[in-house]
Amino acid sequence: MLEDKKIKKIPIEEVMEFFQNEGMEITEEEAELVMDFLYTLTLAVIRKYFGSE
Repeated sequence: MLEDKKIKKIPIEEVMEFFQNEGMEITEEEAELVMDFLYTLTLAVIRKYFGSE
């Protein structure tokens, strides 16, 4: 079942480092918000295109 699938969480430090390498300074809180949004978006896409209805 789809609910049984887990998406690997990327450590917040890696997220912050990625943004730093792209020339953007973000706080830990901002990185967490970005990742929460991306995980939610990813799950929505997975449900839409790969979920059983």
